[in-house]
Amino acid sequence: MNGKEEYSQKHSPQKRGATKLVVIILVIVLAVTFIGVSLWQDGTFRNVSQTIRFKNSYQAVFLSNGQLYFGKITEITNEYIMMDSPHFLQLAQEPGEQVESEVQPEMKLISIKDEFHKPKDFVMIEKSSVIFIEELRGASQIADAIENF
Repeated sequence: MNGKEEYSQKHSPQKRGATKLVVIILVIVLAVTFIGVSLWQDGTFRNVSQTIRFKNSYQAVFLSNGQLYFGKITEITNEYIMMDSPHFLQLAQEPGEQVESEVQPEMKLISIKDEFHKPKDFVMIEKSSVIFIEELRGASQIADAIENF
């Protein structure tokens, strides 16, 4: 084989096309990987996956100030957790009544929309104030009470 034939075989249009295709695929894979890693570090993928996981159930959100909300988490961002139909527990106690240590105090489930100032039926909880979140089972008395509220 002479040098000209050898050169034309190495640099044929078919080989150049295959090389271009490999380079394009490599660039696309690197771009998708970079975007995926960026979104994961940003929290976007984690937030969306948690929101999807919580979609069909109720959650208990425990806050650093001691407050506890029950409801359905509908959205999670890097800064906030959005909860629809939030409820909280309150001691059901008559005014002036002493709570004895031996008697278990009665707890009452209160909807946030029934508070004196009549807020809408959702809360936006600052994510930095959340200690942890528990997903309630379908057989939960709290979930049943919210459904029948």
